[in-house]
Amino acid sequence: MGSRYTTDTTPTNDQTTVGAVTTVVVAVNSARVGGVFCNDSDEVIYLAFGADAVLNKGVRLNAGGGTFTMDGDLVFVGAINAICTSGQKNLCYTEFVEA
Repeated sequence: MGSRYTTDTTPTNDQTTVGAVTTVVVAVNSARVGGVFCNDSDEVIYLAFGADAVLNKGVRLNAGGGTFTMDGDLVFVGAINAICTSGQKNLCYTEFVEA
């Protein structure tokens, strides 16, 4: 299935400082139709969907630009959390929602 982005889709560009404990990146959003997550730090970050983030589990975003994209049929509308080893690392993201 192709992209669901339309002129009625609103992007929100933001960042989260990821901690050494599970950190909420985006909350539950039933209007979510896509998202892009990019590790803008010097340390690996892990994403978890609908659960606490745990080191070495879930989606690994490599340091220096590791990216994960949700699109089409692969869009999770629950909470997305992140974690890293030392904390205070930057995760950039764009969340697309239906307006």
